[in-house]
Amino acid sequence: MSSKVSRLDNNRPPTEARTTTLPNWDAQVAGTWRENPERMAWTILLASFIIFMVLAISIPLAISSAIRYTTVSEKAQIQPALGTLLLYQTASSEALAVTGPRDVVEGNMISATVGSTQGTLKLISAEGEGEALGSIDIYADTNLEVLHIRRPLFKRSREPYQVDLRLNKGEASIFTNTGDQRPLQVELETPHGVISLKAGNYRVSVDATQTNITVRSGEATLMHDTHTISVDTGLRAWMTKDQLTQAPKADQSLIRNGNFTALSTGNSLAASDAWTSTVVADNVAQGSVSFVAREGRTVAYFRRDGEDSAHTEVSIKQKIDKNVNLYNELILQLDVNILFQSLPGGGDVNTEFPVRIEINYTDIYGKDLSWGHGFYYRLLDGTPPRLVDCERVDCSKFPQAQWQHYESPNLIDIWKAKGTPAARINSIRIYASGHNYRSMVSDVDLVAK
Repeated sequence: MSSKVSRLDNNRPPTEARTTTLPNWDAQVAGTWRENPERMAWTILLASFIIFMVLAISIPLAISSAIRYTTVSEKAQIQPALGTLLLYQTASSEALAVTGPRDVVEGNMISATVGSTQGTLKLISAEGEGEALGSIDIYADTNLEVLHIRRPLFKRSREPYQVDLRLNKGEASIFTNTGDQRPLQVELETPHGVISLKAGNYRVSVDATQTNITVRSGEATLMHDTHTISVDTGLRAWMTKDQLTQAPKADQSLIRNGNFTALSTGNSLAASDAWTSTVVADNVAQGSVSFVAREGRTVAYFRRDGEDSAHTEVSIKQKIDKNVNLYNELILQLDVNILFQSLPGGGDVNTEFPVRIEINYTDIYGKDLSWGHGFYYRLLDGTPPRLVDCERVDCSKFPQAQWQHYESPNLIDIWKAKGTPAARINSIRIYASGHNYRSMVSDVDLVAK
């Protein structure tokens, strides 16, 4: 048996080697390099060039993008004018009463109480300057959140300042810069949509059902779900939960260029020919009026610094010549900021106010008459200081160095009650009078309905 097995084994063919031999990759690569070294050299050169070009393009682009788009947070400043403003540093924090100028940062919320309340939020200042490029006047029963306040980190950036706000309820006037500074882009969220504001002047009101905007100057873009409309100067629009609508025209103002739209003249600003100026000064230093950019507005700036014992007057005037027989309402609106007055009240004759506005009209009997309203902050001299009799002389006491909005009663009714109903408005005059004064006026409207 064993011999058979031995013979079978001897007859079996030799077994193939079972050992697997791996290919020699180094030898193959070396062989390829030896076979075509030019191809390998060109491959290395092209790869190096591509890497160089990618780095040469991407590094400058990355640096340029960083210079252009990198931003840092900025502060704003809230200043109360009337009533009580409350500042919430976070949504869950305790309310802080604002009694004087106070910094506002991203994430803060400002709330104006019900009643006669008003304050101003001054937005970003120009680089190297202390002048605010925009401002927001906040009125009673208003809730405003500051979401973002951003400025470019690098001065070389061409991007605008960016301010994102949320107006939950209430009413606000928004002013953005119109000068030669870096633009200020404002986006305003409301419960009904988003409003993007270019340089200009806007009035926005929000309630539970509707957002309304009136464009006094500039252009606003309203975004509501997938719909977008642009609203130009003199128009108004509103948004609800389900609707976005543009009205054909805002309420008519009888005054042209009441926001003193500026024309660039070198380093100065000049209002258009809608207004003419007059200076009164007898053998003493004269006062002056100029049109300058302040806090996002263009303002008429009245100023006189000289001897403190001489009467002077500086005024701007516009001819209107409009028949008002068909109107039921005529309301004067303007913003006033009195920086300084040397004479208290309205002076000895109750007409020497640091700001006074005067409307000249013809009544239905053909008689030329005038109605005026003065503004002051300094009380009459005495111990204690005496109030000006604003029941006898039409006037208002405003806080010093703060923007304050004035809206008259219906002038049609006032003149009817006096027995002199107006038939035609002839002209309007704004002036500063007294000894020394510094005062500003902006956004003058005589709204007819």
